[in-house]
Amino acid sequence: MATIDLKKSVQDYVEMADERLLRMIKALVETYQEGESDFEISQDHKKILDGRLEDYQKNPDSLLDWEDVKQSW
Repeated sequence: MATIDLKKSVQDYVEMADERLLRMIKALVETYQEGESDFEISQDHKKILDGRLEDYQKNPDSLLDWEDVKQSW
């Protein structure tokens, strides 16, 4: 969907929105405007992610795509 179409779609939602939806949209926009600088992960999670990235970098061909994973269950 093109940006102009997305803007029109969002505008349509805003025009028809009740107060509850407008408050949710406002909260979403405010969160977005604050940026990602407030987002932090714990050192434990960072270690897990770093380990997974290292495993991938050592052997990128060992990954499975989502279809293969679903079939193995």
